[in-house]
Amino acid sequence: MKKLPLLLCLSVFLFAPIVAQATHIYSGYISYTVDPQNPLKLDLVFTLYTKISSTADDPFVMVSMGDGNTVRVERGKIIRYSAYYEKEIFTWSHTYAAPGNYTVHWTGENRNGGILNIPAPTDQVNLKILTRVKVGPPVQNPHGAKLAGAPLAAVYTGEAWTHNLLAYDEDGDQLHYELVTPKHRTSSFEIADIPGYWLPEGLTVNEFGELHWPAPGQKGEYVIAVKITEMRNGREIGHTVVDISLIVTERTDQPSISLLNKDRLTVNDDGSIQTWPGQPVKLEFYLQKHPQSNLPLSARQYGEIDTLELVEASFAVRDTAAGLAITYSFTPNAEMERTEPYLIGMRGRPIESSPQQQQTLRVEHAWAFAYIYVGEQRRPLSSGDYFPPEKPKLYPNPARGEFTFEAPDLPGLHLLVRDITGKVVASYTLQPGRNDFARPAKLASGLYTYTLTSQLSPIETGKLVLQ
Repeated sequence: MKKLPLLLCLSVFLFAPIVAQATHIYSGYISYTVDPQNPLKLDLVFTLYTKISSTADDPFVMVSMGDGNTVRVERGKIIRYSAYYEKEIFTWSHTYAAPGNYTVHWTGENRNGGILNIPAPTDQVNLKILTRVKVGPPVQNPHGAKLAGAPLAAVYTGEAWTHNLLAYDEDGDQLHYELVTPKHRTSSFEIADIPGYWLPEGLTVNEFGELHWPAPGQKGEYVIAVKITEMRNGREIGHTVVDISLIVTERTDQPSISLLNKDRLTVNDDGSIQTWPGQPVKLEFYLQKHPQSNLPLSARQYGEIDTLELVEASFAVRDTAAGLAITYSFTPNAEMERTEPYLIGMRGRPIESSPQQQQTLRVEHAWAFAYIYVGEQRRPLSSGDYFPPEKPKLYPNPARGEFTFEAPDLPGLHLLVRDITGKVVASYTLQPGRNDFARPAKLASGLYTYTLTSQLSPIETGKLVLQ
């Protein structure tokens, strides 16, 4: 007598629409390192950013390795990121049977309801986090792209939004950034774009990985995905997709932060900062309290330089009446000279002193960013760039008191003069056409080399003799 009602209940459960709960997941990505003793073995890290107040939990995850194997990974640790979010870290190793390209991926149960740039019902759309790895010879990729920053940021209505994930690659490969459609798992268990997805209007990402949204509008949740591709010799050798939730809210008591001394530094046409090995770099930031807040502030720097401990850096903070004056300094060495910029992020936040304050601070971090080139080299010109129609001219050569450089009609022209040891002893910003220069008094007679660059890509080298 009890079997029929039970069967009816099971039928209702199995065939009724699934009612999903709100997700606690706000972002995630997968990174990896190849075992130096075995090119077929990867050490992987899966990072999830989750909501602290949620009762949902992920003590383990099931990750597909792209070779037909699915592994169960126990959560290694939880790191508090802010008053609202925490990082859940999952680490494991996997050995592939053969070289090849593999997509490592994980599927989350569902997304939140009411996401503004995904067709409803969004709480019945799962989320997919993935990375593409190239295993074994002939092309080895010892490290996948990683993030020194965080895929979480405060976005306010009526205020232009800028953020950077501060991605880096330990192998020195060029990173290419692209906004792509977030992925999901289809009913046939395939990885596909979320149907009907649209990118928030005006949102872009530039060559430095900087996200910019000039006019966030309607309040609510949006989802974006950033594809970070590692390029070597013009070919892709791997990529990862970072899935990010953006919550647009009204500004309350959040601080603001800015780089103050950029106009006193050498700045390239694209806004990046130029420096050289042995030349000290000093960045001065100001973290300003919101007028309606009396909470104390704290600040911290993020980036590849500190994460990999490439060079010793100093960090100093001084209290002011309305905030914090912050100085970040380092002197790049010769090993840091490369074609890719170093990304630096400065994060500021108010310090909560009670649970009640924590609950009122939804996303309490403010960010400012700087992009620094060390050395004269820069990523190669793209196929769309053009070269000078005629050879530049430097005369007289040998020179005594003055010399002239006739430059081609190209943007961002710089002339660098080096001594016989390779040290830069003079640097000039040029305009297309004739440029007259007085010989620096510090330069002794002798043989020098010069390099002409356009937007920091070298286009001409030669010798200069001073008498």
